[in-house]
Amino acid sequence: MKVPPYEFRGNCLIDSTGQELCLFHGVREFLDWASERFVLSIASWNLEDKVRPILEGFGLWDYFTFSKIESHPNKADMIRRTLDELSSIGYNIEDVIYVDDRDIHIDEIKRIFLPVNFVHMWVDAKSFEELRELLEKLG
Repeated sequence: MKVPPYEFRGNCLIDSTGQELCLFHGVREFLDWASERFVLSIASWNLEDKVRPILEGFGLWDYFTFSKIESHPNKADMIRRTLDELSSIGYNIEDVIYVDDRDIHIDEIKRIFLPVNFVHMWVDAKSFEELRELLEKLG
């Protein structure tokens, strides 16, 4: 097993050059709260072999179901496949709340999954506490 070039120290990851990557304040508490109320998933334009070990190292991976971390920008396709998987095990997919820190994919997602509630993180909600308050209103 290859040892990654970083180590975890609490809520921070330190890479081999000494750079720190720290979790946003309140993310763990938010995920604890949200995972009891919603099915959480990831649709990310990234490389799973790089992202998943980081999420696992922080102890966050298990919050998510049917996640898609893929090296292409087609989030609508990732979301469609995740919704298909959830439907196949009995979830009634009516109210999707899509949270993203970028809004570049929302038009395509709305075209395919009308209607969808979109929360633009760091714009509509400036903290995880604000995101929780917003989701309580939407959910």
